[in-house]
Amino acid sequence: MTHFEKAFGGGFAAPFVMCGETAEPGHDFHARMFAPGVGVAEDPATGSAAAAFAGYLAAHGAYQEGEHLVRIEQGYEMGRPSLMELTLKISGGKLTGASIGGSAVIVTDGTIEA
Repeated sequence: MTHFEKAFGGGFAAPFVMCGETAEPGHDFHARMFAPGVGVAEDPATGSAAAAFAGYLAAHGAYQEGEHLVRIEQGYEMGRPSLMELTLKISGGKLTGASIGGSAVIVTDGTIEA
């Protein structure tokens, strides 16, 4: 059993880990996501997990009322740096909206013919 399996189990374990120490100034968080059980050694940008992170930030991030832009970097260690922009909307002390955005680079394209 690998160290990863001991820590997270097998199958579709996909930990999304965050820290406040960033590679670039002006970014708020640094993230990594691993899912080797499904063939993803590491993901360069995990938008769905970053969007879910909004709930954690709303509960524990001490954000005031209003809209907040949070910049999350990911993919640096694998040579595919990414920047996701998470927008939180806080109203009445609760998360009332969240959106995730950023830019992308095409790495491949193709056509499927039926």
